[in-house]
Amino acid sequence: MSDRRFSPAWRTMLIAGVVALAGASVAVFPAASRGDRIVEERAAGPGGKGTGGPSTTGTGGPSTGGTTGVAPSRAGLACAAGQNGGATDTGITADTIKLGATVVDSGIGASFLRDARFAMIAVKNRVNRAGGICGRRIELVLRDDGWEFERGGEFLRDIVEQSKVFALAVVPSSEGLLNVSKAGYLDAKGVPVVGTDGMLIHQYTDPYIWPVAASTISTMHIMVAHAAKVWGAKHFALVYESTYHFGIEGAYAFNQAVKRVTGSGVPGYSNPVTSPGCAQRFCGISATAGNYNREIETFNNSCYAEPRCDFVALLLEPATALAWIKAGAIMPPDNFRMGGVQPLFTSNFAEECREKCNGLWLWTGYQPPIAGAQGRPEMRNYVDDVRQASEGADSSNTFVEGAYVGMELMVRALEEVGPELTRARLKAALDSLTFSSGLAPTLSWSPGDHFANTSMRAFSIQYVGRFSGWADEATQVSDPWIGRDIP
Repeated sequence: MSDRRFSPAWRTMLIAGVVALAGASVAVFPAASRGDRIVEERAAGPGGKGTGGPSTTGTGGPSTGGTTGVAPSRAGLACAAGQNGGATDTGITADTIKLGATVVDSGIGASFLRDARFAMIAVKNRVNRAGGICGRRIELVLRDDGWEFERGGEFLRDIVEQSKVFALAVVPSSEGLLNVSKAGYLDAKGVPVVGTDGMLIHQYTDPYIWPVAASTISTMHIMVAHAAKVWGAKHFALVYESTYHFGIEGAYAFNQAVKRVTGSGVPGYSNPVTSPGCAQRFCGISATAGNYNREIETFNNSCYAEPRCDFVALLLEPATALAWIKAGAIMPPDNFRMGGVQPLFTSNFAEECREKCNGLWLWTGYQPPIAGAQGRPEMRNYVDDVRQASEGADSSNTFVEGAYVGMELMVRALEEVGPELTRARLKAALDSLTFSSGLAPTLSWSPGDHFANTSMRAFSIQYVGRFSGWADEATQVSDPWIGRDIP
């Protein structure tokens, strides 16, 4: 390799250009309100931290695109800067791929969704440092919708129509995504949504959404099936979030699963879609209520009555779960088992819940960065990349890990398409893709079947005097009723 040197004047111009490009690669509206430091992109040579070598995905698999070499396409376009066909679709130029998403930096959902944006930025930064995809660097347009249904839908439409993005990436805010999906907006506009968090079932039935997570419905199926088969549970109880759609969907699926394994539904059940409420052992609570004394009394009295509860499920986000638990809700160990959903898989929840949550099983569709997994190359890359994007981000948060996997799926699919980048080609690539990140099971999608991740593993909170992490319960369970119980 030749030793090319630059004069001081040229060197100054080059540095200014790199800085300007890095600064333009992500726009967050409004600006983040937390104090974490976001590390700006900076050039990194071969072997530089977070570059991950020649591959821009970190998946370890072959790439049909990429930034190394010049791969010719069917139309004679080459996979390299200046030879990639230029503006092949909305949001695509010879130099950039513009992606967008709604994130949750404010409101109650921020307790588990806020850090997801750092995982997205981490993957973008690594890819851009390596030269982009076929010479095109990734731009991200992010907007905080506070996890609100109407506001989120409005923002996503604005991102598509005004910011003119090529595709939507990850979209950590599930409420707004539900808004546009239910309206048929994504299909009408032909806008792919790649790498979503799986909280709501529409993400698996919309032909323009590709989730990387196991769904909330699958979580409830898995908890019931495991409790019945392994622990012999017969008397189930549930407290669920009645404000947000993930709680409503999951509550319905939980009751349906209990009916299959016991022959009858949860005592006190009322349809969470049409009449959410708290009665006996089926208790819906609002995230905005603040005081749950009446509901806790009802729930506890019912669970203590014979035959006593032997399995309780927590279908809540962290802030509401902590308020419920701290106000005196029944908790193990008290002759019953308990399981929780992915939003509770955060360090902050475990630390704030303290001894009350010691031994609580939480289910996730990913391999978290715990002892025994931290030495794997994929895990080291993930933790290091997120740390570079934000020193304070919680890499053990399953929604952060899912956002990273989702963004890596986006990159892999873009590479599969190569220089002739269009939305239609991206959709076709995703619907025939098998993807291995090393952080989740091997995933694959096909037309009409976007249920790629359908199994989960349990990890229990370890808190004795202090929070020391999670213990792997070595329990991998597949959803026995995939695609069923959609309310």
